[in-house]
Amino acid sequence: MAHFQVHISDEGLAQIDADPVVAGPGRSVHEAVLDELQRYAQERDDDVEATVNDSRGGAHFVLQVSPDGSSRIIEAGEAPTAEPEGALAATPPASALGAAVARARAMAAADAPALTPAVTVGLPAVLAEQIGRIGALAAVGRLDEAFADATALRESLTGSVGAEHPHAVEARSLEAYLAHLLGDDREAVVLALAVARIRCGAGDGQASADVARAAAAWQHLVDDRAAVTHGHELLHMWDVLSRRGPLPPGHAELAGEVRRHVEWLEGIHV
Repeated sequence: MAHFQVHISDEGLAQIDADPVVAGPGRSVHEAVLDELQRYAQERDDDVEATVNDSRGGAHFVLQVSPDGSSRIIEAGEAPTAEPEGALAATPPASALGAAVARARAMAAADAPALTPAVTVGLPAVLAEQIGRIGALAAVGRLDEAFADATALRESLTGSVGAEHPHAVEARSLEAYLAHLLGDDREAVVLALAVARIRCGAGDGQASADVARAAAAWQHLVDDRAAVTHGHELLHMWDVLSRRGPLPPGHAELAGEVRRHVEWLEGIHV
């Protein structure tokens, strides 16, 4: 099986085996990397593997991509970082937080990157154009405008077709992504959880991936009480999904890591 090395720099620039990968307008660098790996798999008519090192979050994982574009994590970890003196008492065990964080980032990057913008393929032309315009605003750094437009789009779709309609859910997903880019972690979590909640309730096949993406947003929270509240909602959704059938590879482990971190946070606030 062919194996590649992927590096994503602190600036968000990507390379596969030293060849630059350029993301098109409205697309993330992770999507561009996945597209390129899928192309390699199609050329070989076989799965390919890639060792991914994302400098921005310290994520390190091995990803397998099939010719049809499906992907899965083979191995996940996190690059070691130096702990400041005395930090141990103020942080949860690595098995709880360091590994939740890394696995959430890894799975989000594999299924489609954490909080990625909505995909326009298969959408009505007018809606695809609106989403493309929002993506273009984000691409040039006009994030406040992009977020406002995404919110207006989601509200409009919710009013016309209902909050649970797939188009409204995609708009909410885009809104969550932009909240993440703006650094509004609380809003990003609330929006990402709403997407996951709707898809879980509908029995949507994307639900597990959406819960993992919500977990990737959740790990940025600095408000312990909010982290506990939203962590319990994540765990509830994993419980619902697990009763319907086995979770995808790695998701049960991620749920266990989130559960341990939530319990640790509850313990320090007793």
